[in-house]
Amino acid sequence: MNAKTRERLNAVNREFYAAQADAFDASRNHAWPGWKRAIRDIFGKEASRPLRVLDVGCGNGRFASFLQDAAKNAAGDAQPLDYTGFDQSSALLAIATGGHPGGGPDKLKWIEGDILEGQPGAALPSGPFDLVVAFGLLHHVPGLQQRKELLAALADRVDSGGRLVFTVWQFGRTKRFDKHVIPWDRFNAQSKQPILTGELEDGDYLLSFGEASNPPRYCHHTGDSEFNQLIAATGLQLDDEFEADGRTADLNRYAVLKRMP
Repeated sequence: MNAKTRERLNAVNREFYAAQADAFDASRNHAWPGWKRAIRDIFGKEASRPLRVLDVGCGNGRFASFLQDAAKNAAGDAQPLDYTGFDQSSALLAIATGGHPGGGPDKLKWIEGDILEGQPGAALPSGPFDLVVAFGLLHHVPGLQQRKELLAALADRVDSGGRLVFTVWQFGRTKRFDKHVIPWDRFNAQSKQPILTGELEDGDYLLSFGEASNPPRYCHHTGDSEFNQLIAATGLQLDDEFEADGRTADLNRYAVLKRMP
């Protein structure tokens, strides 16, 4: 996929989130069931200091809320968080900031930036972090090479003994999403900046959200072979792999990876 097509697809998603931040926030206000398994035993490893977390594509900050609740429910004293949420949507970050006013033992930071600007992941803080997560993000990253480079950059920010968790959205396996697929030729006929369909990769789709007049979002479905390539790109050790979430408990596929001490 060439750079022009990647940028155009990224622009499609920027437009979507700028227009749909409130509606998207309203439909994304709960924790994913898979998160509990993904972060099992994450608290208490270094209880003498805060747990350092990087949440890439943090959206409205709901994972930060989940972590705060998980810390309170962990055995012993609650380990404080040193949490950094990173997202390109200023509208969603405003919601995240408003929902997490600060105070108490936790340190929460919110950074607006584009993970795909320049070298993938270059805009991210360097860390290191005990936990790096990318939930609901990779399907918005155009181009397999970009996805692999981004995951490699995330892995570089994981400290010794730390964990990287990413998910891929398996919408392509679920029939109910078929009605949301927008043909590329229909989009191009109405767009001032059409997409070069010859540059698209297998699994690239445009999906509708809400009303038909709403802007679409670019999404990529990751198959088995690509999933394994993404894991390999991190250079970390696979600790767990599972499916969870959604009506059928398999809408997201998780990879939990560790940097061995």
